[in-house]
Amino acid sequence: MTTPRPPLRVIEGGGEPVPRALIAPALELAALGFGVALATTLIARLPGGARALGTFQALYAIGFTFLALALLRLPRYRGLPRVSLLVFAVALAARMALIGAPPLLSDDLYRYVWEGRVLAHGGNPWRQPPIDPALAPLRDPEIFPRVNHPQLATIYPPLAEAGFGLVASLSPTVWAMKLWILLHDLALIALLSAWCERRTGSAAAAIAYAWNPLVIVEYAGSGHNDPTAMVWLAVAFLLAEARPTLSALALAVGVMVKFAPLVALPYLMRRWPWRARLTALLLTGAGLAFFWAETRGAHSGARAFWATWRNNELLFHYLERWTGSFTLARALALAAVAAVCAWMWVRVPSKVRATRDALRALTLAGPVLHPWYLGWTLMFEPLAPSAPWLLLSLTATLNYGAFSAPAEGSAFHPGLALRWIEYGLPLALAVGLALIGRFRRTSPSLED
Repeated sequence: MTTPRPPLRVIEGGGEPVPRALIAPALELAALGFGVALATTLIARLPGGARALGTFQALYAIGFTFLALALLRLPRYRGLPRVSLLVFAVALAARMALIGAPPLLSDDLYRYVWEGRVLAHGGNPWRQPPIDPALAPLRDPEIFPRVNHPQLATIYPPLAEAGFGLVASLSPTVWAMKLWILLHDLALIALLSAWCERRTGSAAAAIAYAWNPLVIVEYAGSGHNDPTAMVWLAVAFLLAEARPTLSALALAVGVMVKFAPLVALPYLMRRWPWRARLTALLLTGAGLAFFWAETRGAHSGARAFWATWRNNELLFHYLERWTGSFTLARALALAAVAAVCAWMWVRVPSKVRATRDALRALTLAGPVLHPWYLGWTLMFEPLAPSAPWLLLSLTATLNYGAFSAPAEGSAFHPGLALRWIEYGLPLALAVGLALIGRFRRTSPSLED
């Protein structure tokens, strides 16, 4: 009589044995991650996102499909040991495929390199636009001709410029600037994985950010610098209870790289002791005062952005049509965002959920919504995935055009019909999920 054999168990790295039942989910998740990385690799081989827009959008949708399948089967992967290594490996591979490619769909990266060079040579990027004759010795045939809005000085806060200057002093190239942004993005993924593991015991949900094609393409591909601030916002939340003063310092750093983390300040402050509150208020106040003083010149990019810029707006479009005034529409949009923030303060005890929803309101109500702005809301998706917001990260590619390169090139602004498709599909999904009650039952609660 033979003795039944125990289930096959695999020893992983000399640690605890892994049951055979976990091998199939591990292989499945690895295959889905390979699909995301492969789609990204093929995107990197395109001649340029705008010149092959239809192919880019098709590959992007394929990569998003692999992500969606992984998220739909997320409970199957939560028990995998060391899943954070797989999450990070796929994220790294997908990003490295794009690091050597020229910027895909935006020229902002050239501006970063130019302004870093100006700062490294003693110039003032807040007061000197690229066409300033005093900067003529810095002009070159590779970077300067590709700088956008050369008649305007910078719109970026002081620590963003300090980062540009640091990189330019070492290597004033697009590849070095991309590497600077990539390192921050990878650090953010590591923090999100740790955050998920601390909350749920598994880092698997971090794929909602780490494998999202929008994040990969806009940050590793086009080189937008948002992760250099987003990582500090994540640090501020992770340290909020244990090290509140360091949390306050991290938030102040994030604000001085990008202003978006400001929306988290009231929700974090109510948990901080007075020393942390004072630290955050003094540092952010000093940084904002410096920025305001330096961007009041005739060539102020910040003033132009505030007063006139529109792109990919939908709610703001109707506010402006209703009021007949850009200024009044902007005031109403700010009032709406302030009302949402106040509601979050009164009714939502979770600082994480309140910040996420405030960022969502700011994203939807403003006159400008570039696709990479969505990264600020996507960084919270691992904690409580939202199907409509994830779908928006797919439809946001319509901001660049529909399947073929627009004649306007980088000056293209999507028409109203295209914007209704971009926002309407996620909105329809949200309404459908709410009506059938599935959204509330399946989405985890975003609590501290």
